[in-house]
Amino acid sequence: MKKWGTIMIAVTIIGGMGIGFFLVNLFLPDLPVGTIYAGIGGSIAGIGIVMGIGKMRQRRKKNNVPEVDERTWMNIKNFYAISLYFVLIGSMLLVCILFTIGMKTIEVGALAIYLLLIFMLLAVGTTVVRRR
Repeated sequence: MKKWGTIMIAVTIIGGMGIGFFLVNLFLPDLPVGTIYAGIGGSIAGIGIVMGIGKMRQRRKKNNVPEVDERTWMNIKNFYAISLYFVLIGSMLLVCILFTIGMKTIEVGALAIYLLLIFMLLAVGTTVVRRR
């Protein structure tokens, strides 16, 4: 089953991409064709990169030692629990500060950038905790 894991992920991504293109074509029939081709090309490139990294890791691994042990999982779990509190309390504090400044609305683009930064910080933090 482990041998087919990467292929299953690729098939799932392609299936999701197909459903997404069907829904976009259903709701936005005037979408430029170049956008669709860029989406397909990016998805195929992403799948290729993930499969290539998976194969390289498989070849590099020589013994039967797992990549992560229980202590690492506990560290990652503790990191996510602590970061959840920081994100929740920090976000509420940020909303309170913005409200006291006098802002009545928050732009969706600013929220998207804020969430992107949080996800990037969580990814970097997970990598750091995993290697400790």
